[in-house]
Amino acid sequence: MGLQAQTLVSAKWLANMANRNLVGPGLRILDTSWYLPMMNRDAKKEFAETHIPGASFFDIDECSDRTSKFDHTLPNEQCFADYVGNLGIGNDSHVVVYDASDFGAFSCTRVWWMFRLFGHPQVSVLNGGFRDWVKRGHPTTGTYSRPEAARFTATMERSWVKSFEDMTKNMNRQQFQVVDVRPRERFLGWEPEPREDVKSGHIPGSKCMPFCEFLDEDGMMLSPEKLKEFFEQSQIDLNKPLCGSCGSGVTACHMVLAAHLCGAPWATVYDGSWYEWFTKAPPEHVATESRLVMAAPSTRALVSCQWLADAIRKNLVGPKLRILDASWYLPKTKRNPRAEFALKHIPGSSFVDLDDCSDKTSAFDHMLPTSSHFSQYIGDLGIGNDTHVVVYDTSDFGSYCAPRVWWMFRLFGHGSVSVLDGGFKNWLADDHPVTSDYSKPEFSEFKATLNASWVKSYEDMLENIMTKKVQVVDARSAGRYRGLEPEPRDDTLPGHFPGTINMPFPSFMDASGKQLDTEGLSKLFSAAGVDLQQPLWATCGSGVTACHVALAADMLGHPGVCVYDGSWSEWFKRASPEYIISEGEGKKV
Repeated sequence: MGLQAQTLVSAKWLANMANRNLVGPGLRILDTSWYLPMMNRDAKKEFAETHIPGASFFDIDECSDRTSKFDHTLPNEQCFADYVGNLGIGNDSHVVVYDASDFGAFSCTRVWWMFRLFGHPQVSVLNGGFRDWVKRGHPTTGTYSRPEAARFTATMERSWVKSFEDMTKNMNRQQFQVVDVRPRERFLGWEPEPREDVKSGHIPGSKCMPFCEFLDEDGMMLSPEKLKEFFEQSQIDLNKPLCGSCGSGVTACHMVLAAHLCGAPWATVYDGSWYEWFTKAPPEHVATESRLVMAAPSTRALVSCQWLADAIRKNLVGPKLRILDASWYLPKTKRNPRAEFALKHIPGSSFVDLDDCSDKTSAFDHMLPTSSHFSQYIGDLGIGNDTHVVVYDTSDFGSYCAPRVWWMFRLFGHGSVSVLDGGFKNWLADDHPVTSDYSKPEFSEFKATLNASWVKSYEDMLENIMTKKVQVVDARSAGRYRGLEPEPRDDTLPGHFPGTINMPFPSFMDASGKQLDTEGLSKLFSAAGVDLQQPLWATCGSGVTACHVALAADMLGHPGVCVYDGSWSEWFKRASPEYIISEGEGKKV
């Protein structure tokens, strides 16, 4: 590759170059506008009417593999070389690309990526596009003179392009992170795709980062600092391999550009993207999400102690950010979480009591409350439907019952909730401040919408033993699961019900109490024989630590893990002895 061009150039810079008559063989400008048919815009016609002086038109449909059934699939090296050569571009030309979309950038990032893919790094994106050019009063023209053809040699970096087969293998191997930049509603399967023969949804395990959110309200690319925040919020690790996807491989390149600006220049693109995936993949590999899950996809499942400390220092705790101490302990631990909270807690936090926020009529501990009960309880903590909630607990594990409260919020339709990674244990280890002061927040209206499909009953579990349709993971310790260590409740013996897989909840965390990274979690599920592409239910002692399974699966892009609320406490009391598997005493007839 030749010298690396500045990734973004401003309208002022390009105008100065034009004023100095530098547009020519050494500097070529390309209008790369392309629009979906539903937008009713003719890019070529608009170019003929008005464009940046000296620009030529680049048609991504013409510069493509015409034999492919999918739109504007990449051309071969010779096709690309001939096409750009006919636009007067040689291997020593600096190319500036833009488009005339209302976003500020839409299709130009695809052409920026194509030049780099074919071995030409001397390419820049006009920041803000034609929109910003016009806004700043720079000249436009309807005149066009075709440049003299130049010789261009293309050398394709094939490792930058992912195929359907690559994406299929990655579902199990998790070798790279998949970022889908389509609007969230299409990603979730809530709104239709622009092509009538394709339904909406997403590749299992992919994360959503809508391309327009890489841009500010003026259509300018976000700063590297803000882009890094966006990647972090979306649970994307810039230090690990990335692959962009979208509808047809165009706006996926926004993610590649953003990663490049953040110092991660080798992100790849799934060229066929969603349209190929939907056409070729089996139905079980087309993921959607219920509308009852009002999740804010940009909310991270985990936030770090440093992130929360910074938020507290900036005085952000209030109606838009609430912190909850969700500590709860088994009676045998002889710990009083309310008393501990009164003595010491994270500044600005409130206490949520699993036993208070529960169905008091149930014979089993802290069973789920009704929607109205949850709404009232959470509203009393100053939490509204637009509040970001951060939950933690003070257990020695680092996290014990906080995932239960995280799961409850999501169950009741509130996706803007995060678990404090490492909990109070790591908060103290990092020497962040604590307090005994508490001011009750002002009441806020909260409306809960229960996704009942995420909650499994005794009858559901019994039926599944017969049908064996769903994998069930038990998060209790191996000793309790096997029936060799006592249960913490005196009226319950240890063991497990048929067909379950044991994954003790501490295994989801490292020695410090922080959550394993996605690679570690993926290996953990794989080693246990759990296929995250298939339905998964979780159980434990009383429905608390089962939510560690749900949290871990969510971090791997599988948000729909269901929980058996009654868990072993209910199962042991109701099930007949043949459904109690134990290496110990077992249940008597």
